[in-house]
Amino acid sequence: MRVCGIVGSPVKKGSVDLLVSRVLEGARSEGAETEKIFLNDLKIRPCQDCEKDPDPEYCLFDDDMKVIYDALDSCDVIVLGSPLYFDTVSAQTKLMIDRCNCLMPYVRREDGTYGFERRKKSRNKGVFIAVGGQDRDFTPILTTVKAFFKWANIELVDNILYGQTDEVRGGVKDDEETMARAFEIGVRIAAPAGRTE
Repeated sequence: MRVCGIVGSPVKKGSVDLLVSRVLEGARSEGAETEKIFLNDLKIRPCQDCEKDPDPEYCLFDDDMKVIYDALDSCDVIVLGSPLYFDTVSAQTKLMIDRCNCLMPYVRREDGTYGFERRKKSRNKGVFIAVGGQDRDFTPILTTVKAFFKWANIELVDNILYGQTDEVRGGVKDDEETMARAFEIGVRIAAPAGRTE
């Protein structure tokens, strides 16, 4: 079992990072191999809507997006975390999402018709974590992420939508209930199938 955490926040040790890390910790407790990727550390070019088929590669650009493509291909579970910015994902997260357009390109089929073709055949499980102010509406960010997960062939199995009550960076570490829930999600996604408690 391989679990990859993708942190879309620019703030290391902030609440998004801490929650993603806690899910990974729970997964490791069940023997999963884990890795964590900080999107802010990667050099990713924006999608140029080139309409060229890069097959067998995912994209014509040779940049750090290959780290994400590799994770999507090799991991069983993707844990994506983003702060809530202007009712949606962070710029770092959106940049990654846009570059996943090539996972299901619009192509001409052998019979002459056109349609979307899923290039990524493996199906991942997914967990989404969002952090915003306590009175924020998480509906728009969930809409974006559900659409991305569908496009990337990821099944959304759980999420944490955390409304923080203070302006303290990493303040979620003091919220024992939410941190415990994140750990339990990690345990559950990595537990051997059919295990009984």
